[in-house]
Amino acid sequence: MSTFPLPSRLTLHRSRFTRLYLSPPLALSIISILSLIAYTFGLLLPYSLFSLGLKPLLGIAKLTRGEPIAQANFVLTFAALSALYYLAWRLCRGLQPRAMWIVLLSGAVVLNLAMLWLYPIGAADIFDNISRGRITAVHGGNPFYSVPKEYPDRFLPYVAWPKTRSAYGPLWELMAAGTSRLVGDDKLANVLGFKLLGLIFYTGCIALIAATLNRHAPDRALQGVCLFALNPLVIYETAGNGHNDITMAFFIMLGMWTLTRHRFTLAALVFTAGALVKFIPLLLLPIAVAAALRALPSLRNRIYYLLITFFVCATLIVVCYAPFWRGSDPLSLERRESLFTASFPALVQVHLEGALGVGQSRLVVSRVALALTSLVVAAAMWRTWVEKDWLAPIRASTFVLLFYLLFTCLWFQSWYTLWPLALAAILPEGETGRIAVLLSYSALWKTIIFDYFIYRGGPLPPRIWRESWLGPATLGVPWFYGAYAFARKMILRFRT
Repeated sequence: MSTFPLPSRLTLHRSRFTRLYLSPPLALSIISILSLIAYTFGLLLPYSLFSLGLKPLLGIAKLTRGEPIAQANFVLTFAALSALYYLAWRLCRGLQPRAMWIVLLSGAVVLNLAMLWLYPIGAADIFDNISRGRITAVHGGNPFYSVPKEYPDRFLPYVAWPKTRSAYGPLWELMAAGTSRLVGDDKLANVLGFKLLGLIFYTGCIALIAATLNRHAPDRALQGVCLFALNPLVIYETAGNGHNDITMAFFIMLGMWTLTRHRFTLAALVFTAGALVKFIPLLLLPIAVAAALRALPSLRNRIYYLLITFFVCATLIVVCYAPFWRGSDPLSLERRESLFTASFPALVQVHLEGALGVGQSRLVVSRVALALTSLVVAAAMWRTWVEKDWLAPIRASTFVLLFYLLFTCLWFQSWYTLWPLALAAILPEGETGRIAVLLSYSALWKTIIFDYFIYRGGPLPPRIWRESWLGPATLGVPWFYGAYAFARKMILRFRT
C-alpha cells in the first residue's frame, strides 16, 4: 500500500480499495486491463482492419444497421469505457507514487497501440487525408485547387468527399504529403502511417500536460494526464479513426506551454502554426497576445513584441503557403458558411429556412455566429488582461473553445471536443473542466443517436426534423449543465 499522503477528501474513496486489498497502482492496472477487454471485444474483434479488410466506406451505421445485438454492443462498449475512465480519473487524484505514472502511461500506450488496428468506422476522413496527401506527393497536384476525383488513384474509392478541395491548412497538407512519401503505395501502410502520425502528436499533448502541471501544480499532474490520455473519445478518434484534430490540439498545448514560460513571440508563432493545420487556433491567438502585452513592462517592449511577432508569423504563413498558392480562395471560405449539422446554429438555421430561404438563412446565422464568437474572444482577452495568475490564458482559451463548440460552431463533429479537453486537463477541478468532459462524453453518442434513433436506413428524414433532434440530443447534457453552472454562479454573486 502506498504511504504517500492523499488529500482528506480521498480518505473514504481510498478506504474502499483498502478493504478490497487493492493498492491504487493495482486498481489502476485492473481498470486498464478491463478497458483493453472492452476495446477488444466491443470494437477490435468485430471492426478491425483484419476482420473487415480494407473495403471502401464502411461505417458503424452501415455495419450495424438491422443488427440490434451489434448496436447494443457498440452502445454498451462506450458506456463501459466511460465508466472505467471515470474510475481511473478518481484514482489519479492527488500526489501519487511513481508506480501510478508507470501504470497510467503503460495503459495508454497499450490501448492506443491496440486501437491502431481498428478500421476507421467513425468517419472516412483518414482516407480523404491520405488521398490529398497523395495528390501532392504522388501526382504532383495541389489539394487546394484540385479534388481527388481528378486523379485515378487507388484510394479514390475510399474518399467520402471526392469533389471537395482540402479544408485544412498548408502545414497539414505538407505533413500529409510527407507521410504519403514515407509509407508508399500500400493501403494498410497508409492507414497505419496516418494513425501513427496522430499518435506522435497525442504523445506530445500528454508530455505538455505533464510538463505544465509538474511545473505549476504537481499535485494535479497525474490527474490531468489521465483526464486526457485515457478519455475514450480521444483514443477512439485518434488511434481508432485517425482524425487530425490531435495535431492541432498539440500546437494549442505547445502554445500554452511556451506562454506560461513567457516565450511570447514563440507562443504566437506556435498558435499560427496550429492555425495552418486547422483554423481554430486563430481564436486563441488574441488571448496569447493579450497575455504577452499584460506581462511586458513598458510600451516600448510591447511595440517591439508586436512588430517582431507579426513579422515571424507572417513569414511562417508565407513559407507554408508558398508551395500551394495559386491565388483566389484556397481555403474555400464561402463553402464553410453553408455547412450546418448537429449544432445550435444548425438548429436555428433550419427553422429560419421557411422565412428567409436556404441561402439567406445560412448567411444570417453564420454571420451572427461569427459576431458572437468575436465578442467572446474579446471578452476572453479582457479576462486574460485583468487576471494575474498563470492559468488566465488557459482558462480563457478553454472558455472560448467550449462556447464555440456549444453555441457558434456551424458544423459540429464529435472529434472536435478533444480541443477544449486538452486545455481542461491543465485546469483545477471545476465547472469548466466538467463541461469539457461532459461535452466529450455527449459527443461519443452523436453517431449512436443519429444512426440508431433518427435514421434507420432508406431515405433521410426531413432535415428540419433531424436537425431539430440531433443537436439538442447530442449537446443537451453540456447545455443543461452549462446553464446550471452559470445560474449558480450568478446567484452566488448576487448573494455576496
